[in-house]
Amino acid sequence: MRLITKATLLYLFIMSLVFSLGGVITYQTVMKAVARETGYSLAQNMYLLEDAIREGKPLDALQSSKTQITKVTSFQPSDTVYNFSDTMAMHPYWKRLEPHRKLTVTRKVDTAYYRFNMIDVFLETDDVSEGVISVMTRLFFGLGLALLLCSFLISSWLFQPFQKTLQKIKGFNLKNNEIISFENTSTKEFKQLNGFISQMTDKAQRDYVSLKEFSENAAHEMQTPIAVAKGKLELLLESSSLQEEQLPLIQSAQAALSKLSKLGQSLSLLTKIENNEFTVKETTDFSEVVEQSAMTFRDICELKGLTLKSEIEEKVMLSINASVADILVSNLLKNAVRYNITNGWVNVILDKKQLIVENPGNPPNVPTNQLFERFRKSNQSGGSLGLGLAIVKKICEVNQLQVDYVFVEGIHRLIVKFPL
Repeated sequence: MRLITKATLLYLFIMSLVFSLGGVITYQTVMKAVARETGYSLAQNMYLLEDAIREGKPLDALQSSKTQITKVTSFQPSDTVYNFSDTMAMHPYWKRLEPHRKLTVTRKVDTAYYRFNMIDVFLETDDVSEGVISVMTRLFFGLGLALLLCSFLISSWLFQPFQKTLQKIKGFNLKNNEIISFENTSTKEFKQLNGFISQMTDKAQRDYVSLKEFSENAAHEMQTPIAVAKGKLELLLESSSLQEEQLPLIQSAQAALSKLSKLGQSLSLLTKIENNEFTVKETTDFSEVVEQSAMTFRDICELKGLTLKSEIEEKVMLSINASVADILVSNLLKNAVRYNITNGWVNVILDKKQLIVENPGNPPNVPTNQLFERFRKSNQSGGSLGLGLAIVKKICEVNQLQVDYVFVEGIHRLIVKFPL
């Protein structure tokens, strides 16, 4: 939901609360005003009746259905106080009980005292409530409609700097050493946002360059001492003074150095893939890549006593860098060869929907979805680095592919699904 929509809905909710409270207050105010004016009208009529009594008109002539005047000889002091109250009386026209306002008071006219009981039609509460609800409802919908129209019309102009900022962020790339710039805006909040994003992207670019240089330098410089150490060990192996018990130690050291060299290369490759340094320049013939990798691993399979079968559909085209595609397929085949059984097989199937690499093998010691994590292996004591499937997973994520690993009835099956 858009921000302007949320803000508009919030304003409408607040308006509904305000108008509800305003309706109650308006109702009470109107009722008080009506009661006050009705009481004032009753008092004025009473004064006119007093004048009529002074003029000598008989009480019978002044009596009516709404007015009763009684001459009294005894009364309480409190009776001389104006007493207004609400009562129900028969309406003269509608012939039904309706709310009336009543005035009861004892007044002195000349030398005599008279008790006045007067009533007048009082505006019904239902009429007042209906009128208030009608007015408040019309006002609410009128203001609500105006708010909706203004919100959506103004938002396109008010949030234009924000939309431009989003476009700048979408087009930002760490690999391009370009400073991101924003257009000037008079809105304080957008100025603060643009300033923060500028600082953040500048720092991200600096950190990216520093980390990239460090990774490349570390991967490159690490190979030199490793090569020197391996050369020294090879010279030590050729030494005539080498003792029998020292040979396994030297071989173990050589294996550790080789593993360290492969680890540096694999981590460097994984970092480059994560940073999307292998840009897609053209559509790659994935069928040719799989065919070449299958030919390469067919010789390796024969040396290990394995059989490699392939069913490759021609002209399967994917938007993926050719080098990255070769790394993807090679890691899948390498995994199938490494975790195979004696006299086993490797089956490669490619069509326009997916690539399947399957092989028989022992059940994995961990859930198959965890084997895509770095340094996670089915057999932790094996010679694998545990990075092959992590590289496969990262390549698929970067290139919008989906990879699944299933183990069913003794068969390891890695499936790479292509985008439709």
